Amino acid sequence: MVLFRKKKASETPERIIQLAILQGNNQVGDLPGKIFVLQCGDNIIGRDPLCEVALHSGTVSRRHANLKVSYDKKSFTAIDLGSSNGIIIMPATQIKSDKRPLNSGDKIQVGEILLQLLAIDEDESLQTLAVDFKDFLKNEESS
Repeated sequence: MVLFRKKKASETPERIIQLAILQGNNQVGDLPGKIFVLQCGDNIIGRDPLCEVALHSGTVSRRHANLKVSYDKKSFTAIDLGSSNGIIIMPATQIKSDKRPLNSGDKIQVGEILLQLLAIDEDESLQTLAVDFKDFLKNEESS
């Protein structure tokens, strides 16, 4: 068996920032498991179809909150945009017209919708690939 290690392309690994619906409202299409990919900067959460995270529940304001992602994708801030119900950062921190820092894995509630913030590192450069040497030689001989 031979072990190959991929060469590291850059010093900063690529990160994907996602907001996943954990508990939603099936009747209006806010289904658990739905994932929104967030970009650096402002990510507006609300009922308005132009929001980056467009939800359909009547318990969510048209422009309910802003989830701000830093340009290095390492820090996150939840900002309530003056919604009626505010935002609940689980387990029980409610913010209204205010902002709070978030971490990957944090759960936030917007109206009746429970969301989870996930930062996923795509750095495959340090993963080790195990290849059976006999299979490797067979593939080389057939090409």
